[in-house]
Amino acid sequence: MTANNQYYMGENHVPAYQMSASPFVTSSNVSLGQVKEIGFGGYVSRFIIVKNTGATSTVLSVGFTENGLKPANSNYFFLSGSESFTAEMRVDRVFVSGSSGTPTFSVIAGLTGVTSSRFLLVTASNGFSGVG
Repeated sequence: MTANNQYYMGENHVPAYQMSASPFVTSSNVSLGQVKEIGFGGYVSRFIIVKNTGATSTVLSVGFTENGLKPANSNYFFLSGSESFTAEMRVDRVFVSGSSGTPTFSVIAGLTGVTSSRFLLVTASNGFSGVG
């Protein structure tokens, strides 16, 4: 066995997703038509929760690429005020946009030890349909 073998956690390293996750939390607001990227500090998520904490009259658009939030692509979903979305997903960022009013939102993610540099590029040009 050679001493030059180095071990790296990559996108398909199952134990990284079985361990307890490190917490990530942020809250902000986004105005109508504005797009905000919420990156996870260079790490990949084990799960994410996005909540529109705004009034019931506000609508938040959520996507996984900035291009996906464009109306021509429609690769996003809506959260009305007080609605939330929870999923076990491996992503290194999410994108949010105001679709009605100026929604406030919170993003909670459980982060793995997998770094973004060792993660696949989630984009339609890389073969991922439905993301933008």
